[in-house]
Amino acid sequence: MRTEPGHVTLYRQAMATDFSITIAYPDHQYARQAAAEAFRELERLEGRLSAFREDSDLARIARLQSGQTCVVDPATHACLQVALDVEAATGGAFDIAYRSQPHRAASKRIRLAARQPQVTVLVGDTDLDLGGIGKGYALDHLASILADWDLHCVLLRASKSTVLARHAPPERAGWEVRFGTATDVWTLSLREMAISGSGSDRQGPHIIDPHRGRPARAHRLAYATAASAAAADALSTAFVVMPDDAIRQYCQRYPDSAAYVVPAGSGLLRVLHEPPTMEAVALSP
Repeated sequence: MRTEPGHVTLYRQAMATDFSITIAYPDHQYARQAAAEAFRELERLEGRLSAFREDSDLARIARLQSGQTCVVDPATHACLQVALDVEAATGGAFDIAYRSQPHRAASKRIRLAARQPQVTVLVGDTDLDLGGIGKGYALDHLASILADWDLHCVLLRASKSTVLARHAPPERAGWEVRFGTATDVWTLSLREMAISGSGSDRQGPHIIDPHRGRPARAHRLAYATAASAAAADALSTAFVVMPDDAIRQYCQRYPDSAAYVVPAGSGLLRVLHEPPTMEAVALSP
């Protein structure tokens, strides 16, 4: 825990990542109690979304045969829905079923019930991976818990990859967030917005192009902003896969999102799109 004038920051490790919650609120004890409840929910959520626990929702889905249905946690259902939405919006560049063999997109492998947290498997041996969206979804979930405590002036992080900002701190336009590469650092003022970064800089060439079944090579690193951390997390993964023209076309359809990329073989960040209300600033070396 770190306490500074006007706000308190608390930390927890989950999903193989360091999470932090910063709350701008005068009553630090109240803020710590709220963060403790949020972190307890984070542990529960990890148990539902993990692909490595036999009792998780993903493991249960993987054991279903074609045509079978199972009830999942509402949070799992909501996360899967965002994943399918981003798959559709990016032309399949983001696909949580990329590991399944033979390859078929997640939207062709599972069907989500509209009114109940149920998942029906359309093709057996469906192996889903929420690694490109789960941490972002967790931040959204934590923010909703803090909102239940009437705490809205918060900044949530999943390591250095995904950041979710809610209301701005007092007398400030937003939360200052730094991103970029080791040699090209930018800053962005965030409010009611999330930013996420993905690429080989963070974990090596681990992002798979679903269309090719091989490591993505369009970009070394990509950042995306969106209203939700789950969407930003998934989009940054997709932007590593997508060529510049495809990213620009996406941003034309969804102009509130920003897109920043570092091309393969480069160390410099490029701005592909920013909404009029957003402007990232490069910091001097």
